Amino acid sequence: MKNQASPATEWVQLAGQFARDNKQTSFLLKRMKAHDIFIYEHSLREAYYSLLLAQGLGLSGKEQEVLYRSALLMDIGKLRVTYKVEANLDESGTPSILMHPQYSADILKPFIDRGLVDGEAVLQHHENLDGTGYPYYRTWEDITLNARILRVADSFAAATSYDKRKGTVLGIEAALDELYRWSDMMYDADLVNMLCHYYGAEIKKDKPEKTSTLRLINH
Repeated sequence: MKNQASPATEWVQLAGQFARDNKQTSFLLKRMKAHDIFIYEHSLREAYYSLLLAQGLGLSGKEQEVLYRSALLMDIGKLRVTYKVEANLDESGTPSILMHPQYSADILKPFIDRGLVDGEAVLQHHENLDGTGYPYYRTWEDITLNARILRVADSFAAATSYDKRKGTVLGIEAALDELYRWSDMMYDADLVNMLCHYYGAEIKKDKPEKTSTLRLINH
């Protein structure tokens, strides 16, 4: 389907299959869905692209599973965020939305302690290579590979999905152009190039975007 970077059935089915085998993850996803359907659907799409990149990098089955679960749940901290103007600061005076990676890490601590979620990736998934991200303004050498994967996948998913609240959507080509423009400033250029490899060729051929069906590798 034009302007949709992956068939909806793929990212929904993948998450559904994963949730059936991971009851605690399923519980948190249901909480997220009840709280905000847009955040829930975005998380499924972002996790799909994260897994696509992880498989392209040749990560092991266990590494893929941890990254995929981390991607699904990395925005769970938004359940603690208030969007009311008069109450949008945390105790330190920081806008609460900017602290949602920390909130997510706090909520996911039992998963992190058991090695089921990559805590550093969750904390860093809005950090930019040039230090302009949040919440801790880390730079390239302090941002893990998994966090860089989440950053690229998150932005690509956001740019290529229809935002009902804003009424806007970018096409795939525009989204890739935007990621490429900010490569090595905000985003890891190697990961952006990988996405261009997956989706850019389809654009040039003017065909509907397709990828092979993803699945988590058994380990």
